[in-house]
Amino acid sequence: MEILRRIDKGYRLIEQAKDKSERLMNVESIKRLKHELDLILKEENAIRVQVDQARTGLLIKEKQLSDVDRQLLSILEKLYESEHQNSKILQELKKQEVILKDKKINLEDEIMKEFYIIEKFSKELNLFKSKYNKVEKQYNSKKISQHEKVAYLEDKIKLMEKKIRKLRKSADPDLLRLYDKKRQTMKVVFTRAENGVCEICHMTLSTSLIEKVENCSEIIECDCCNRILYLEEIKDNDETL
Repeated sequence: MEILRRIDKGYRLIEQAKDKSERLMNVESIKRLKHELDLILKEENAIRVQVDQARTGLLIKEKQLSDVDRQLLSILEKLYESEHQNSKILQELKKQEVILKDKKINLEDEIMKEFYIIEKFSKELNLFKSKYNKVEKQYNSKKISQHEKVAYLEDKIKLMEKKIRKLRKSADPDLLRLYDKKRQTMKVVFTRAENGVCEICHMTLSTSLIEKVENCSEIIECDCCNRILYLEEIKDNDETL
C-alpha cells in the first residue's frame, strides 16, 4: 500500500512539473516580446516594400532621363547641321529642344524626390533594425532563462520516472493492476480520510472503515467516490519538484 502511494505521488509530481513547464514557456512577458517583434517585422517589411517601389521608380525615371539626353543630343546635332538651312526646320528643332529640356528638368526633380524617399526610408529601416535587435535580445534572454528552468524540470521528471519504474517492480502485481485501472478513469486515485470524512467527496466514513484504513493491510475504498483511502501524508525528499 505504501509503495502504491509513493508511485501515485510520483505521477502527481510529474504532472505538476509538466504543467509548470508549459506555463514557463507561455509566460505573458515572452508572449508580449514575441508580439512586439512580429509588429516591428511587419512594419519593417512594409517599409521595405515602399523602398523597393521607390527604387523601381528611380530606375524607370533614370532610363527615361537617359532617353531624353540621347534625344537632346540628336536635336543639337541636327540644329548644328541645319544652322544654315530652312528656318522652319530650325524652328521645329528648337521647339523640340525646349520640350525635351523641360522634360529633363521634371525628370531630374522626380529622381531627386525618389532619392529623398529612399534615403528617408533607409533611415527608418536602420531605426527599426536597431529596435528589433534590442527587443530580440530581451526576448532571447528571457527565452533562454525559461528554457533553463524547463530543462531543470525535465531532468527532475526523468529522475522521478526512473524512481517510479523501480517502485513498480517492487509493488504487488494485483494491487498495481487495480491502481493502474483506477488511474485510467480518475485524475486523483487516493483520498485522505480526515476527521472521519473523505477529503474528495466529503462523505462521512464509518468507524469500521477507518479502522481498516488504519491497519493498511488492504486497499480500502470510499463507498461514495471509490477512491483509495489513506490517513497520513507521505513525507520524503521528493515533496516538490
